[in-house]
Amino acid sequence: MDYIFLIKLTLMPLLIAGVTLCVRRWGAGLGGWIGGFPWVAGPISFFMAWEQSPTFAANTIPSALMGAIGTFFFAYSYAALSRRWSWLPTLVTSYGAFFVVAIASSYYTPPLLWGIAISLIALTGVLYFFPKPSQADAAPRQPRFDIPLRMLVATLFVLVLTQAAAQLGPEWSGILTPFPIMTSTLAVFTHAQQGPAATIRIMYGLLLTGYGFLTFLVGVQWLVPLLPIGWAYLILLIGTLALNGATVRLIR
Repeated sequence: MDYIFLIKLTLMPLLIAGVTLCVRRWGAGLGGWIGGFPWVAGPISFFMAWEQSPTFAANTIPSALMGAIGTFFFAYSYAALSRRWSWLPTLVTSYGAFFVVAIASSYYTPPLLWGIAISLIALTGVLYFFPKPSQADAAPRQPRFDIPLRMLVATLFVLVLTQAAAQLGPEWSGILTPFPIMTSTLAVFTHAQQGPAATIRIMYGLLLTGYGFLTFLVGVQWLVPLLPIGWAYLILLIGTLALNGATVRLIR
């Protein structure tokens, strides 16, 4: 199984570095939209299906839908508070918003169809009330450690969660699969380097992909137990790309 560990060590840093470079190239709005794809949750789910079983991965989805709501609240909280606070208290408070949902979900997780409906309502409400950004400041020159630090943080989280999946069980593994590791990485670095306006833009771009993300999660529940793992996740990736393509115009 060492080759699986090696894939984790190489895949996640490349994904994080790629998203970071997209943000720098195309700006906060489109960069956040790109960052909202399941770059972290997708590999986590894939590795769970590979190491535990397709059924295990599918069983995480009702809880993962609740974890996704926590991530939506995290993004809203961070965007709203970033105008008044520095990055550290904003991050801690926004993580609190995620874990309120996570802890509540650990006591009661609704059936799949109810979970889909609740998560869709939550995402739509967050987008409707999302704060409007002012003009973003020009991006400063990033320090050399910027990308390596992002890569390290995201990779460590994926390693810890996938290695502990068997001990956590499908419920907590599902809740933590959408944990806002990519979201918080983009939020904190953007907030510290470019200010609240760019942070709000990147969070909004990220949330626009939430419908595609929820579709990805539901697809894991339905497809992964039925198809070979590689084919199932490839189909889900293509479907997510197609659905999110319909939202890219809303970034402006």
